[in-house]
Amino acid sequence: MTGSNLKQRKQASPSSPISEPRKEGKISAKNGRNPRSSWWKIVARIVVTLAGLNICLSYLITETALWGYQNKWTNWRNYVPRQQRAFTQQELAKYDGSNPELPLLLAVEGDVYDVTDGRGFYGPGSAYNIFVGRDASRAFGTNCLSRKDHLTHDTRGLTQGELAGIKGWHSFFDNHQRYVKVGTVELDPIDPAAPIPPPCDDAAPKPRAK
Repeated sequence: MTGSNLKQRKQASPSSPISEPRKEGKISAKNGRNPRSSWWKIVARIVVTLAGLNICLSYLITETALWGYQNKWTNWRNYVPRQQRAFTQQELAKYDGSNPELPLLLAVEGDVYDVTDGRGFYGPGSAYNIFVGRDASRAFGTNCLSRKDHLTHDTRGLTQGELAGIKGWHSFFDNHQRYVKVGTVELDPIDPAAPIPPPCDDAAPKPRAK
């Protein structure tokens, strides 16, 4: 074998094996770490921690979770599915507080609300127990609490201001933090020929918001 042939064989033989390029994807999978997911976890932990501290501080200062803000959506009972019941006026009358085993219910414009949490305000012996067990929408508009003919759902003859007052109280109960809507009441139709309750000259104050 000549010297030139040996030289050609040495040049044809690789001096070292060719290494494969790194596959970053495999290394990332091996390490099991994703930088993006790690950042999201850190941010989520910070947000949850700050929210918890905010709620605790709110309870210490205002005794509420949302710095004194209260409406129907801050009452956990509004998130519990409940079946809305249709009452007759006779059935609704049973919930006037005379039976301590039953809740206190009142109606405004046909919607029935559980006001048991306001027992000190609407319970037996209180000044505004007259609203419980019935739909006394007219009295909410006229302030007339001393006459039985105004403790009715008959709103004929009321002024625009009195009708607006009823709407205001309806909204008050509908958005109250402690009172919950439980159904509707089937109101007896008003006879158009029946006399309209006369104006109330000795109107008593409306119940205060509690």
